[in-house]
Amino acid sequence: MPSPSAGFCAHLRTKTAYYRTPDGERIFKPDESTACYTCLKTQRPVGPDGRPVDAQSCGADRGCFEQE
Repeated sequence: MPSPSAGFCAHLRTKTAYYRTPDGERIFKPDESTACYTCLKTQRPVGPDGRPVDAQSCGADRGCFEQE
């Protein structure tokens, strides 16, 4: 999972991605087995780089990552 300081990619979405904490942070449950992730750039479960998207792999090490 990305480090808390790195946050999540602004383009990563899942069914709970629209819920926010009182501090305004998106709520992700990366260990939830029913989570289905999509990328807003591609509208698919893969990013522009062709790799799968999820809360654990969409980090600053990917060229398509944009800090939220």
